[in-house]
Amino acid sequence: MKGLWRRWVDLFEAHDDPAEPHYDPIHLAVVLVASQVVIGCLYWLLWTVFVYEGGITHRLRLAHVVALIVCALAIAALEEADRRHRLHTTRK
Repeated sequence: MKGLWRRWVDLFEAHDDPAEPHYDPIHLAVVLVASQVVIGCLYWLLWTVFVYEGGITHRLRLAHVVALIVCALAIAALEEADRRHRLHTTRK
């Protein structure tokens, strides 16, 4: 019985293997929330471009142009960040 209890306690008290990656729950939560915010912003920008007052194909308005430019810049910034991340991780 003590062996079973000791193994149960070791699950929570044992030191982590240094070869395993360390996950910070706060970092994971921030990444999830930030991803949802970015996806939501891009969704509303695209909605403004294609749906707002008939969309960009019906009648071109300033809101359509601004939303299209901001959306293009946001996507370009995300692609650049991804490129830098991939370049950084392949060098290690």
